[in-house]
Amino acid sequence: MTQLRVRARAVDMLGRQQIAGIPNAIHELFKNAHDAYAERVEVDYFRRNRVLVIRDDGYGMTRHDVENRWLTLGTESRVNANNEDDSDEWRGPKNLNKRAIMGEKGIGRLAIAVIAPITLLMSRASRPDGLSNLVVALVHWGLFEQPGLDVSSIDVPVEEFTGGTLPTRDQIGKMADKVAENIDSLKKQISPQALVRLKDDLESVRAIGPDLMDKTLNKNKEGAERDNPLSLAGNGYGTHFIVLPVAPELDEDIDGGIDNDSSKLERNLLGFSNLMTFAEPVINTEFRDHLPEGIEERIGSRSFFSDDDFNKTDQYFEGQFNENGQFEGVISIYGNKRPFVCNWNEGKGRTARCGPFYFRYGYVQGDAKETTLSPEDWVEISSKIKRCGGLYIYRDGVRVLPYGNSDVDWLDIEKRRTLKASDWFFSYRRGFGYVGISHSANGALVEKAGREGFRENLAYRDFRSILVNFFKQLAYEFFRESSPQGEDFRENKIRLKAEAALLDKQRKKADGRRKEFEELINEFNKKYNGAFFEKKGSEIEAELKKKIQALSEELDLGDFASSIRLIAADFNQRVRALYNQISLSLPRGLVLSKRLEKDWLAFGLMSKEIRESVLDPLRDRVESIIEAATKGRVNDVEKRSFALQDVQREKDNTVRDLIGLRRETADAIEIMQSTVQKVLKDEFAEIRVNIEVLVEEFTKRSAEHPDQLDSLRHDFEKKVFELKANETQLFESLKRQMLDLAEGIKDRETLDDRFAAIEARNQSLEEQVDFYSDYAQLGMSVGILQHEFLNASKGIRQGMADLKPWADRNPPLAEIYRRLRYFIEHLDGYLKALDPLGRRMHRSTVEISGEEIFNVLLNVFSAQLSDGDIEIIPTFEFRDFKVVCKSSVVLGAFINIIDNSIYWLNSRAADAKEIYLDADSRGFLISNNGPGIEERYQERIFEFGETQKVGGRGMGLAISREALQKEGFELELVQFGINKKPVFRISPMDIKEEKGSEE
Repeated sequence: MTQLRVRARAVDMLGRQQIAGIPNAIHELFKNAHDAYAERVEVDYFRRNRVLVIRDDGYGMTRHDVENRWLTLGTESRVNANNEDDSDEWRGPKNLNKRAIMGEKGIGRLAIAVIAPITLLMSRASRPDGLSNLVVALVHWGLFEQPGLDVSSIDVPVEEFTGGTLPTRDQIGKMADKVAENIDSLKKQISPQALVRLKDDLESVRAIGPDLMDKTLNKNKEGAERDNPLSLAGNGYGTHFIVLPVAPELDEDIDGGIDNDSSKLERNLLGFSNLMTFAEPVINTEFRDHLPEGIEERIGSRSFFSDDDFNKTDQYFEGQFNENGQFEGVISIYGNKRPFVCNWNEGKGRTARCGPFYFRYGYVQGDAKETTLSPEDWVEISSKIKRCGGLYIYRDGVRVLPYGNSDVDWLDIEKRRTLKASDWFFSYRRGFGYVGISHSANGALVEKAGREGFRENLAYRDFRSILVNFFKQLAYEFFRESSPQGEDFRENKIRLKAEAALLDKQRKKADGRRKEFEELINEFNKKYNGAFFEKKGSEIEAELKKKIQALSEELDLGDFASSIRLIAADFNQRVRALYNQISLSLPRGLVLSKRLEKDWLAFGLMSKEIRESVLDPLRDRVESIIEAATKGRVNDVEKRSFALQDVQREKDNTVRDLIGLRRETADAIEIMQSTVQKVLKDEFAEIRVNIEVLVEEFTKRSAEHPDQLDSLRHDFEKKVFELKANETQLFESLKRQMLDLAEGIKDRETLDDRFAAIEARNQSLEEQVDFYSDYAQLGMSVGILQHEFLNASKGIRQGMADLKPWADRNPPLAEIYRRLRYFIEHLDGYLKALDPLGRRMHRSTVEISGEEIFNVLLNVFSAQLSDGDIEIIPTFEFRDFKVVCKSSVVLGAFINIIDNSIYWLNSRAADAKEIYLDADSRGFLISNNGPGIEERYQERIFEFGETQKVGGRGMGLAISREALQKEGFELELVQFGINKKPVFRISPMDIKEEKGSEE
């Protein structure tokens, strides 16, 4: 009789070919850990070695379990496990709460073949009678891909280790020898190319020493042993997998997320346990990516939604769907909570085939003008929603894939919104939440074998229909213009938009005033930099002397006195006009931006300098010249008479100006009074008309339907009440404004003062948001650049690691290696600094001298210096000065400053172009003989986005200063002025503080 035979490829098809990708495979292994009552499951991925380690602290497997369950396909040990009596179930030594079993088909373990061809399984069981021996199995999944092989022809070596010991590299090598013998025995049935690949993959496992790896994995960043290690040594138990060489697709799955989108790994592994619920997660998961520059945590809990995040939503929905598909729960529209019941009309009263389930969902308005959240909370939650927002499904606290992924809109929310956004309010990427189901209540919802969602059976169709109906009903009931219960949403949305419009209107007014004020400051700066006051002062003095000289020939004393009086008045007025040009007043109630505030402070310093060094001496010289000319020719009585006339004229001018302003103010008051009276008159007339219309309507309808008299009267009273409420609100508001205005005027307080206090706070918050927004936009752009750089840098770092042993033995090569390392760390450091979510470098601190910095600068800028005919001139003090620092941080700042110097020297320098490197007692000094930097830009040049370069971005100095400050250094502009050489100083902060205390 012929028997059914099973080829080895059947294992491959049931496992690897049923799983969509590596993240899905890891998700399956997480489920296995969950079923083994593990509290933790952790993944460590060593990219350089292409090794992935998965460890859990579940109750583990005995040798019998490994041979008869793990190495046996389609086992029945967990079939109907969720329906059986659990009184005798072993739940590990901690006797944890009962868990629903996630795997029932007996093929989920085969998912590991997707990750890599070689699997080293190590498991140690904890049973009521104690700890078992460690069981180790070595599986070469590549053999199962070969056509023509029977399952029975493939050997899987299994060994036991006693006493809590772990296998060594040699012992793993002996197990690999057995697999190699099995491959050799089958080589006639395997193609030559496949045979080479199988043996090459097997060789990689010979480098694995589980005993040494265990020590590495259970150390923290400081090198000390972890408090609660995941280990199979000693009294440890659980199951560990070491798989290698890992398929290259995993790198793309990790690094593939750009533009703030989540990567494939994050989409599938974030939120494995439900972190959005009130209870503790059933199992904690981690994925550590071991990169050359450090360890990166990929699926940390902070990256996903928590219970607290529901407090950062505008709309909130929570409740239970019963067995008939009816929702009963609470909804919150802009914080206004109310009970809500939603029936499933499509069910027509029948019981839903899917069973009852729980629902929790939060939604955030996409327009910042329509949200009640603070700017910080809105930006934070919006960023998280954009990255991993969606509606997830959790069965007994464990996530069901692929629901929740950004590319799986399983309720067609976006499809409906595309048809008509005003009707179908919700957007899939603006909300987050979950549907909670269980095996016991929702057993009819059956997952596909490949873990790609539920089978679309009748239960799933009911399940989906209920939720689609719920979202439709929410949109209909609350979020349309005509929604019967939409008053909370409409009123709050209108209010928020009105507030935003008022703020926008006020902002535009303030911006206009700021712009006018800025133009005045800019006009002053232009005159200051152009030596306008010095030139004008010289012209006034020269012209005065010329006129006095011409007048001195006048013989008639009466004519002379009259003429000299006119000349004195004219030139004193000219001097006063110059004083007026430096006497700029800050308008009352005007809040300055951070940049304009610094310009205003700089104006104060510069105007004081002009007053003391130019105008005060000019005024004294003018008075001296006039005094000398009138001496002996105009008596004191006439001089006093002239002075009194000047004072009277100044008084008259001042009073005349104030009278004009008072008249304009009185006119404005009359306009306001007439406007208020007109508004009151129009509003009152309109409400009288509306009430009469309602009375007429009531009279007519009550005559037509006398049996409805009570309901008609109630309807009339309701409408009259609404009219009265609206008008009362308006009149009360106008009255309050008038009284507040009168009270404020009485106390000499203006609306400008009140608005200024509010606007100052608003201005500060807006600048913070703009700053973070700039960094976020920058992060998006740099994310792409960083992604490409990291891909390229893997090869560079590998090459550097291979080169180092040669460099250590070869001094000339060591110098090349050191310079190459400088440049790579500088570029990498820049990308990390630009990435707001980037990883920090773990570089060592070294001592670096000015001589070394000078050599690096020559290497970096050799071409630019040669092309621009620019010379860098270092002093001996610079060459000898040394600092202890992270070299790439200081070098990065030097490179940035020198790059700027080259730009300005090439743009404006007329003579020989030179850059000077010097040092004082505090630190390094960098200067050049190019154009000076205006005094008002002394601090502004270090602000993010501030630049005077054509096409510049204003990032370099801002990032350099921030990076230096984090490492204990200061970057400052110590010499400035339009006609002075700019001098920058880079100095350790401790030296600066010591010098300050000495002074």
